[in-house]
Parts: sequence; C-alpha cells; structure tokens
Amino acid sequence: MIDVFCGSLPSIGFKPQFITFTNVTMVSDKFICVRETSRQNIVVIINMNMPMQPLRRPITSDSALMNPISKILALKGTI
Repeated sequence: MIDVFCGSLPSIGFKPQFITFTNVTMVSDKFICVRETSRQNIVVIINMNMPMQPLRRPITSDSALMNPISKILALKGTI
C-alpha cells in the first residue's frame, strides 16, 4: 500500500522535486511526512487512514517524523 501511495503523491498536490529520500519520511504504515522547501517551508503530514486530507503546517526543519502511536511530530533542525 505504501509503495502505491508514494507513487501517487503528485496526484494530491506534491511536486515531484519534493518526493525524495531527503524530503519524505515514513516511520510506520500510519503516517508519511513530506517537507516542501520553497518560498515558504512547509511540513505536510499524511495520515494513511485519510490520505486525501493532508495536514500542512508552516515549519522549517531539516527532517520531520511523526510518532505513529501518540501523534507527536519530531523535528530536527539547526539553530
């Protein structure tokens, strides 16, 4: 299911340049995080139970991971 969904990320509004190992993280089969780095940096959280309703947040980070159990977003960045 995950492989099929990652191939369809452009169909829900993701530009192909953001679908890379650097920008996409997946800890389990519950959430996918995508970092969009452009004029405004955005972290998009995709709940695999509702993949057509991605949650977009204006956050600048080097990486983002979603905890699959407690819905906590972990961010890594430089100061």
